[in-house]
Amino acid sequence: MMLPSETTLRSAAPSVADPGPKIIVEQLVIAGGTLVDMHPPRMGPADILIEGDTIVRVGGPMPETAPRVDASGCFVTPAFVVAHTHLYMTLATGMPPPPSTPRTLADHLQWVWWTLDKALDDDLVHTSALVGAAAAAKAGAAFVVDLHSSPRAIDGSLDRIEAALEEVGVRGILAYETSDREGRGRRDAALKENRRFLEKVRAGQTKHRALAGAHAMMSLNDDTLDALRELADQFAVGIHMHVAEDATDQMDAERNRKTTLEKRIEHLGIARAGSVVAHGNQLAAAQIDALMSAGATIVTNPRSNMIHGLARLGAGGARIALGTDGIDGDVLAEAHAHYLRHSEARDNLARETGMRIAAGQELAGSTSRIVPGARANLTILDYQPVTPMTPSNLVDHVGRALSSAHVRDTMVDGRFVVREKKLVSLDERELVLRARSAASRLWERMQGYH
Repeated sequence: MMLPSETTLRSAAPSVADPGPKIIVEQLVIAGGTLVDMHPPRMGPADILIEGDTIVRVGGPMPETAPRVDASGCFVTPAFVVAHTHLYMTLATGMPPPPSTPRTLADHLQWVWWTLDKALDDDLVHTSALVGAAAAAKAGAAFVVDLHSSPRAIDGSLDRIEAALEEVGVRGILAYETSDREGRGRRDAALKENRRFLEKVRAGQTKHRALAGAHAMMSLNDDTLDALRELADQFAVGIHMHVAEDATDQMDAERNRKTTLEKRIEHLGIARAGSVVAHGNQLAAAQIDALMSAGATIVTNPRSNMIHGLARLGAGGARIALGTDGIDGDVLAEAHAHYLRHSEARDNLARETGMRIAAGQELAGSTSRIVPGARANLTILDYQPVTPMTPSNLVDHVGRALSSAHVRDTMVDGRFVVREKKLVSLDERELVLRARSAASRLWERMQGYH
């Protein structure tokens, strides 16, 4: 069934992927740029030959007949990945404040974010995702890992987000935020929506991927942990959820469940390949190491931590990525915050900022290095550094100067979705007008839930 929208939802109706042979007929050369890998840091001039959605040659002679994109004076880097976000929060900027000033994370959740998600309807879900995906693409991202919540518009919500991603041209890993906070009926509907989209992925009916999704331990009963674990086992996927964003998960485990957070994490089985553990600010180092050793990715969100007055993640490692937690789709802004917060803390983790970007790319199965055989997910940066930029000081440029304002082009699977700073597939003026109208309607609806 086609879902209603003001724009065409091309992927809202299920469709079976074409099983026929893949025939590559298109070539493209990105010429004259300086290639940059964030981690391990590597730089050097080289042309790139792309066939279809794949990088087939880096450097050396290029086919004279292939069309060329001039990247002279620019840096070409693997496209960014937003490793944890909430696209449904896209229309929150500037919204009226809640009746009381939030002082804790629980206040923010109850008075702001849970009020917002309850006000979402089908069209607002789609519009939020469309605006958020467009912003991420313009900030150089080819991929978003989204955890969605719209408890009054659950059924089909992941299709609406998928449709928005398709319209922009970016890829995603989608999950619905299962929670017990609004009763068993909506919890069951959330599990059903996760299952439905996981089945769609398994059937090859979408270009996107899926995880089993949940909110946080503090809003999940033990039988819901069982249901999520069984869902993840059945589809051989990871679990995407918030863990230990502040001390609430631990206090809930001890006071209300008469156990520990560590035991609840073990009960759920989130320590598995592909899991996305958002935040983890209050996890012990041994717990973080165990999660990463099992194949999970920890996603730190420095700007969200600052907005909500939370601690920073004090751990390092190759499986810690950067997320925006719904603020926007700007990975470079998040890299700045990571670099500055850890520079202030003097914990030596600022030097891992490039590693954080690469970890997100690895999580998405995108390219973190520009090499033959990698997916052609690339960002061209028109950045003119006023000081020399080398592999040895790349992290300082990333953490202090390079920004999304320098993004000229974003390529996803060999096709430009942003070209010369403009979206390829959408009318940006029309999108802005639609977003403003939707935001006003959302804010008005929110007043009924305060």
